[in-house]
Amino acid sequence: MYQYIPYIILIVVAIILCVVAYIKMRFRFWTLQPVFHVYDFQYYLFPPGIIDHDLPEKNKYCNFNAIETVKYDAVSEYSINKFVRFIKANYLQNKGNCYVPKKNNIMAYFEGHSAASFFSFYYEDELLVSLKKGTNVPSKKLIGVMTTRPLSVTINSANHSNKKDASFDVYYVDHLCVDKMYRKKGIAPEIIQTHHYNQRHHNRQIAVSLFKREDELTGIVPLCVYNTYGFDMFGWNKPLDLIPQLTLVECGKSNIHHLFDFMGENSGSKFDICIQSEISNIMELIRSRNIYIYMLIKDGEVKSAYFYRKTCTFIREKCEALCCFASMNCFSKKETDIFIHGYKVALWKICEQAGFKFAVVEEMSDNYLIADALKMRTKPLFVSPTAYFFYNFAYHTFQPNKTFILH
Repeated sequence: MYQYIPYIILIVVAIILCVVAYIKMRFRFWTLQPVFHVYDFQYYLFPPGIIDHDLPEKNKYCNFNAIETVKYDAVSEYSINKFVRFIKANYLQNKGNCYVPKKNNIMAYFEGHSAASFFSFYYEDELLVSLKKGTNVPSKKLIGVMTTRPLSVTINSANHSNKKDASFDVYYVDHLCVDKMYRKKGIAPEIIQTHHYNQRHHNRQIAVSLFKREDELTGIVPLCVYNTYGFDMFGWNKPLDLIPQLTLVECGKSNIHHLFDFMGENSGSKFDICIQSEISNIMELIRSRNIYIYMLIKDGEVKSAYFYRKTCTFIREKCEALCCFASMNCFSKKETDIFIHGYKVALWKICEQAGFKFAVVEEMSDNYLIADALKMRTKPLFVSPTAYFFYNFAYHTFQPNKTFILH
């Protein structure tokens, strides 16, 4: 038996080397980035937090000639309108899903932040023909975009032995999109690298970024991995009214403090990591009807909260999806059915008001209880593996039911 141990070790090492080689070839750009690669074995034992404290240097992926990075408050109205048209034409347009946002469905996410948000535009020079003069007119064609906005991260040490509290800000990456005719030409890596370089030099207080990825994952150890479920609501019946001791209240300007009191009292003990936007930004998202937040109150005390997002994504004609992206349950285990029923009543209220006909549930925070309950009665139309991962920050992966993200 013992004589085979060296051979077993050699085989294991060979397999590891093959996996590393495959990842480096398959995801060449990401192997050069300051992320927690699956083969960074030292990070599993000693996660450093921020990987690169120094400002990034120029490399072959930086393209300062074609890419312009601008603070949100300095982006012209013309550029914003062009950005919105570009996203509508190129972002998530396929047979299964169609992303159709209006201007305020995008721009509201950049309002109410104390730190700057950033837009990057990738332009290609082109010549247009003037019909009046018959001459060529130089112009710039937009072929790629990316945005980032600030969020706050808190890692709660109470649930991690021998770990200190960590609290820091990150930039959430969104709207990374390339013109459909220009994909697989190395443009996205250039946008990411150039945006990161410019952002770090413009705002030296925030060194970390946060990405969200669906379906294909990229050889990076994720912050959190979970499933996103989609349920067709056709044939669903209106849920029964809540019992008299329970009250479902929509969050707004006059009562938002009750929500944050509830979250402040319970999030640290319930979740290992909490990521959220500023209250002023959340208020803007509520005001613009991009997110809906409901509290379930029992005997005058907030016991649970549900967070829904207008996705602007149509599964089919006139069938827009409403996503429950987070929830917080402080009912006892025996009262789980009350928590789930609260989700259904809130969902129905929103759908009656805004006409949503498709329910999406991201299986993180306490949403796993909701997803499990829905799957017992309705087969999901789709199940999509989803992950968040840090850029320039290495830490252990968190369980989805111990992860709370609000933005």
